[in-house]
Amino acid sequence: MSRHNRLVTVSGTALVFALSATGLVPAAQAGALAAPLRPAIAPLVAAPPGKALPAALDVKTPYEAQVSCDPRTQPGVAAFAALMTSQYKTGVATTNRPCLADTSEHYDGRAIDWMLSAYDPQQSAVADSVVAWLSADNGVMARRFGISYIIRNRKMWREYAPERGWATYTGPDPHTSHIHFSFSWDGAMKRTSWWTGSANTVVDLGPCKVYAGQFAPLHTAIRTTACPTNLPAAPVSVYPVYVIGQRSTQIEVAQRALGVPAGGLFDAVTYSALVQWQTRVGVPITGVLDKATWARLVPTTPVPTPPPVVTPPAPTPPPVVTPPTPAPVPPVAAPWAATRYTPYKGVVLRQGSTGAAVAVLQRGLRVTPDGAFGPRTQAALVTFQSQQGISVSGIATRPAWDRLEKRDYPLVGYRGLSVSRGSTGAVVTAVQRALRVSADGAFGPVTEAAVKAVQSRAELAPTGVVSGWTWVAIESQMLP
Repeated sequence: MSRHNRLVTVSGTALVFALSATGLVPAAQAGALAAPLRPAIAPLVAAPPGKALPAALDVKTPYEAQVSCDPRTQPGVAAFAALMTSQYKTGVATTNRPCLADTSEHYDGRAIDWMLSAYDPQQSAVADSVVAWLSADNGVMARRFGISYIIRNRKMWREYAPERGWATYTGPDPHTSHIHFSFSWDGAMKRTSWWTGSANTVVDLGPCKVYAGQFAPLHTAIRTTACPTNLPAAPVSVYPVYVIGQRSTQIEVAQRALGVPAGGLFDAVTYSALVQWQTRVGVPITGVLDKATWARLVPTTPVPTPPPVVTPPAPTPPPVVTPPTPAPVPPVAAPWAATRYTPYKGVVLRQGSTGAAVAVLQRGLRVTPDGAFGPRTQAALVTFQSQQGISVSGIATRPAWDRLEKRDYPLVGYRGLSVSRGSTGAVVTAVQRALRVSADGAFGPVTEAAVKAVQSRAELAPTGVVSGWTWVAIESQMLP
């Protein structure tokens, strides 16, 4: 040991005992403070995967928002998930989710959540290594996989805007339990240089909507031109729009028409039969029980016009003939009013429950979404119930679903309202805060311009009026 080191050690020990004697450091801690510090052992992380790649780089892609509802994990997404979990031997990758009214590439098979916790040293080290590798040099490796953006631990990186770097992410889920990867359509379809050995030079912009307010058809071919903006209204039907994973007695009507078991659950068998029927009949092949499908599959019987009152010429008029009352028609549900929690609000879950509803609950509680309600899910639910001031039972009932929805969809309570230029009050203030403009409660030209900008990005008519789908679009803009 050098003389310098000996002097430092002695001086440090003397200082500890001096502090102990004065009462500034408890005597029991003095020995611990005097002990030499041991360097922390850094987690070992595997090197990134490698292979021979072309000198040319894949073309940069714009952000391609989800417009279709596809329960199938796209091939490039599945291959990337398998590569990461095989290379790093940790974490579980989850992909699709039931389609709802907001925007998420999980709904069309173009997103992965790789469950790597920011609070686990080993998993956090792996996550740091992977995202640094992908985003380095303005995202060279991200482009070779066709990764559009990454969200991790309250930060977001965008391949289509790398100059922003790792910007602060303020969405309701901080992404501390996982890394989120969203892919371009070229990446999702496995057409980038990591998989093909050749740089991709043509941008696939993905499917286009056929009718306003409806899901786009499933992806079937490369599209290089912009989607039309002036879309026709969808055919009229009294039946609501339903997607795979939902349950309703009205879905039974469609199942009987399709010739599949009519249990009311929109399952994989129903989905397959529906796609085949849409292909055969010639309606947009969306895989969704949408308005165009309902109009052809179960045409709505028009409500009969009441006949006129019969008044014969006799002096004493006969009794008035009252026409029969038309049969009630099913209510039309507003698809923009739904969230990912809507289909499950009537579901009660407890330890031992399994299935899609459990996976949705687990995502809301930010635990691994394996679809099995075990002790970890129950503990997370108990913590959430306690934080929210609701009955702490460890059982997921309507109050828990409602609180999760309110936390993750802060504007859901306003979706049935409409505000526009000239409106004032608390609702306008909520809109302004979401748009990050001056929140003075008065809907003026600045607020209107911000609303129109959001509507244009969401491919909605730029009316400047906040109602229906515009609430969903504004809420979605709050996330990325």
